[in-house]
Amino acid sequence: MLNHRYFVTFAAMNTTTMKKIFHIVSNREWGGGEQYVYDLCKRQLADGIDVGIFCKPIQDVCSKYEEAGLKVCTLPLGGVLDVKSAWRMAAVIGQAGPCTIHAHNFKDAFTAAYARKLSPNRQVRVVMCRHLTRTGKNSLHYRWLYRQLDALCFDSQISKDMFLSTHPAIDPAKLHIVHTSIVVPGQLQPAPLRQELTIADDCVVAMYHGRLDQEKGLDTLLEAVALLRDENFRLVLVGRGSDAYTAHLQQLMAEKGIADKVTMAGFRHPVLPWVAAADFGILASIVREGCPLSPQEYMSQGHPVVATNNGGQREYIVDGKNGLLVLPGDAQQLAQAMRRLIVDATLRQQLGRQAKADFDDHLNYEHFYSQIRTIY
Repeated sequence: MLNHRYFVTFAAMNTTTMKKIFHIVSNREWGGGEQYVYDLCKRQLADGIDVGIFCKPIQDVCSKYEEAGLKVCTLPLGGVLDVKSAWRMAAVIGQAGPCTIHAHNFKDAFTAAYARKLSPNRQVRVVMCRHLTRTGKNSLHYRWLYRQLDALCFDSQISKDMFLSTHPAIDPAKLHIVHTSIVVPGQLQPAPLRQELTIADDCVVAMYHGRLDQEKGLDTLLEAVALLRDENFRLVLVGRGSDAYTAHLQQLMAEKGIADKVTMAGFRHPVLPWVAAADFGILASIVREGCPLSPQEYMSQGHPVVATNNGGQREYIVDGKNGLLVLPGDAQQLAQAMRRLIVDATLRQQLGRQAKADFDDHLNYEHFYSQIRTIY
């Protein structure tokens, strides 16, 4: 596993390009947050920027970043009280010259702030992206951290508003909103979904993809499917969840007599070819999400989305223009919206065309990247 010998090579990267950027990734397994950092790092490398990763010594995480050509330095990253990681990070940034440390949660932002204090390098910026919709904390140590941050970036207006609802003591000039985006390959072939899952050509394919979890509103979605059992469509669930919740969904399908209307396709990577092969997407989350990416994936492929209106998705999905919005937890309303797209191919195409136009205009990855780069 990586060790202290990487510190010198990590910090002594090419200084002829823009300032260095170090990302902190502290999760123990690969997920959406790690992919977000991976995509951003790849784009920064393409821009001629020196990029490095601080992460825990988890082989699955480290190896993916190394394969992308990134310098990886492993640290314990134990949170607010982890001084050891701060000292080791300070040793790295002390040799880096002008640089930015990009944290993706508050506990890692503490480590970054400590490291800057401990380092002799006076040319370090600390920025953080907030990927959750939570209230801000106002304790003494958080007030200290807010003073240390050079920028705090939210993935949606709703995330910023939720954070500010508790009146945290932070300079408003440090706050920014940048909707997260996805990287769309230039050449994308739809997956042979209908052949693999034995779905007829005239059968409309509705799709949910993501984590199989109760907070994603999947119970409500199956209730909606039961109300639509006479329509010519198939719901495809792409993703995985706990064994217990997966068994619960299967039992619910059996109880409602909709096993023939729902196909659990399991985890698929990459997922975009599967998204491209669907007719429309569904996001039925019953919790507030800051900037869920699955709707953007459908939009990028010219498909409309039926989504709940309780999160950041309502900031880029306009009901009746590029998608349909429904109340969270309302199976009747969800079923009505799904029925509209199932029976009306013209409406699907109309909303889908506008969805793609909106994605290409102001939701695409280059738009996101230009805003993030400005904050650096």
